[in-house]
Amino acid sequence: MASKDGLTLGDLYRGLREQFAAANVPDPEVSARRIAAEASGTSAAEVALAPQTPMTVRMVAHADAMAARRVAGEPLQYVLGSWAFRELDLATDRRALIPRPETEVVAGIVIDWLNGTARHRHPAGLSVADLGTGCGAIALSIAHEVPQARVFATDKSADALALAAANLAGLGNAATRVSLHHGNWLDALAGVRPSTTPESRETSAVSEGEGDTAGQNIAAAVTGLHGRLDVIVANPPYVADGDALPAEVRDWEPHEALYAGADGLGALRTIVREARGWLAPGGLLVLEIGSEQGYAAVALAEARGYADVRIEPDLAGRDRVLVATRPRSEPDNVAIGQAIERLHEGHFVVAPTDTLCGIMARYADADAVARVCEAKDRPRSEPMPILVSGISQADELVEFSPRARALAERHWPGGLTLVARRRGGPDPLHGRETLGVRAPAVGWLRWLIDETGPVTGTSANRHGVETPAGADDAAASLAVLPVAGAVIAGAAPGGVASTVVDVTGDQPVVLREGAIGADSLGFPDFPAESGT
Repeated sequence: MASKDGLTLGDLYRGLREQFAAANVPDPEVSARRIAAEASGTSAAEVALAPQTPMTVRMVAHADAMAARRVAGEPLQYVLGSWAFRELDLATDRRALIPRPETEVVAGIVIDWLNGTARHRHPAGLSVADLGTGCGAIALSIAHEVPQARVFATDKSADALALAAANLAGLGNAATRVSLHHGNWLDALAGVRPSTTPESRETSAVSEGEGDTAGQNIAAAVTGLHGRLDVIVANPPYVADGDALPAEVRDWEPHEALYAGADGLGALRTIVREARGWLAPGGLLVLEIGSEQGYAAVALAEARGYADVRIEPDLAGRDRVLVATRPRSEPDNVAIGQAIERLHEGHFVVAPTDTLCGIMARYADADAVARVCEAKDRPRSEPMPILVSGISQADELVEFSPRARALAERHWPGGLTLVARRRGGPDPLHGRETLGVRAPAVGWLRWLIDETGPVTGTSANRHGVETPAGADDAAASLAVLPVAGAVIAGAAPGGVASTVVDVTGDQPVVLREGAIGADSLGFPDFPAESGT
């Protein structure tokens, strides 16, 4: 577009709109209005309100340069070099994802919670980790809108962190409550202290692995931020590797911030898994997800032992945000981590569970399960229930019909034991073809099982003897005592044992009524040909 005497802002806008429409640029009117405003140094509103404003040669040249980039397919946000996000105007370029309205919903959930529930709980200050911060949209918005928040923003991309630093420089006083850390997800915060100040904003040198060996990360003493974060929030990559994306996204935005493995859940799995131990009791996990990932995201969080798990919609009503809470009352990280280590070493662990104190050993360790039988004076030929973290672990052990799966989806975690056909033939200890499996309601117990694999779920007593209410007393009463540190102290709440349902046949059969009444099970009705 060449300049000429008498060219006005209105002329510039109309010329751009025609050029973009002819080039099939998406939303040509929006692009024309925003580029005309940027080139002329006015606002988008002034393009319509003051169309007679004269244009200079430099303004037209600037508009021409931006128009050429837009016609070439570059996203409007990158062409303009900045974009609004909630109350901020952020620098944007190819080093990080474009801030979108869906992510504004994510930030809003966190900000509302921090300014409401959390502010009254911790008036002196709140600690927030924004993982994969990109241009800093979520982190900076939280710092700007929540005066009590101290925000730790991480990213494994040094380029993205440089862009976030540029945006941070324009934040004003709130910038003193934000620090940037180079590394992968929560690994970037290893060794960071709550008192870390942005004035000494040194990046954390970390590896980019998936975390420590089972139990070690959880068992780590609560130092630094581990176990103290009030919120962990992220907009992680969640596109499956083979999924098609619009050319504007695929060809311009950083792939490492978009794609997350064959099913798109790789980053979500890692964050849901690791965040459990980094959150303070009662802390909140908030993650942006794909619109078709709600069910899978909930299953991941529930298997990890989070409470109050839910999915929130975006502005278009699509599933968009996973919200989950670390339960307030549970054993500390050290006790849970030590129990995980003992289980992996082949020992059994005594702990309070849903109702009674239980004795747990890794089901995959036949020798450990045999020692449970010995400790209980129980014949090896009698099967024990097996505790799983959720349906995914159950699928590795037993065969679920559609009807059985629907029962598990409806009543797990909770007081329902399903007796199903064992995969791989008879159990090596008791020799039967079936197993009873259950996902316990206790969140920390599902967390432990998610780390170790399925465990025995039998009461911690000698065969035929009442189980003591306290874990220490229960452990002391066994015929074989657990090793030191293999008891999670506390008293069991008591209550009704689980309802047991046989799902090996065409119709579910209640073998024992318990916590869930038979009339409340709501057996799903499937046609016989569906594999029931």
